[in-house]
Amino acid sequence: MNLHLTFDKYITHQHPFDNDYEGKVVTTLIESRGNRKENKQTVFYIHGFCDYFFQYHVMDYFNERGIDFYAIDLRKYGRSLLGHQHPNYCKSMREYFPDIDYGLEFILKEKSSTQVFLLGHSTGGLLATYYSMFGLLKERLGGLILNSPFFDFNIPFYVKPFIGSVAKKKVSKDIFASNDQMSDVYGKSLHQSYDGEWEYNTTWKPVKPFEVYYAWILAVQHAQELIQEVVLHSEFPILLMYSDKSGHTSKWTSLSQSSDIVLNVKDIEKIGEKLSNTVEKVCIENGMHDLFLSSTVVREKALMSVFQFLEKYKK
Repeated sequence: MNLHLTFDKYITHQHPFDNDYEGKVVTTLIESRGNRKENKQTVFYIHGFCDYFFQYHVMDYFNERGIDFYAIDLRKYGRSLLGHQHPNYCKSMREYFPDIDYGLEFILKEKSSTQVFLLGHSTGGLLATYYSMFGLLKERLGGLILNSPFFDFNIPFYVKPFIGSVAKKKVSKDIFASNDQMSDVYGKSLHQSYDGEWEYNTTWKPVKPFEVYYAWILAVQHAQELIQEVVLHSEFPILLMYSDKSGHTSKWTSLSQSSDIVLNVKDIEKIGEKLSNTVEKVCIENGMHDLFLSSTVVREKALMSVFQFLEKYKK
């Protein structure tokens, strides 16, 4: 049975699925209360790793410009994380496809004629791309908007060939084998308690990220490989956004709040520009990893780029 809860700005719709290998599973769709019947376009937001939807200013931005907005907290993330689950764990990125199916079916049931664009950040950008290629309802999508998508691991080139074999060995001994050495610098660059601007639930998005499961690494790597083997059709528009530079991932520097300190922006551009014959690249000067959490001027530029893209491809 679905659970519906109403808040000041949004409504959450929590939807249960059949049990998986850990037991009960739910996903949570966030529906903006600012959506309107007359709106012709919808943005459907997918968060990244160690994340959930809390970027309400993004929701407000699009609603104020006549665009409906929905977001999803994927299974084992944010509002959908249950006590018996390993946070952010998956064996395959396809495990999230039913969550996206549910969200799209809900959106299209509310307004069958709306033009839906997936907006994915980081791992959510990889997932949105993957779904656009292989998802059940991919034909109902009007386009793809990518905010610093996770198309490759930000590790030295001489290490990349071995990441898969190391992960496989770890998983063969323990399916929940993990690495908890993730840096807290990015978290400190965001949260108000440290050097950041934003307030959010640190149980769902801890400043020092959740441990990274090797099974998740294999799932991400597999999806990264597959999206490079498929080119989306020429009429499928993609907006590819990324910072103008990458910063240091594990120590605080003068660039920690004006660069992507999670991913290599050159990887994003190199892989992203080949996804379709209709890829529009936007390099955002001084952008953080989540461009929409960057300084005011920077995030306004990123949001305006999305709005202009939506206007261009409006039907």
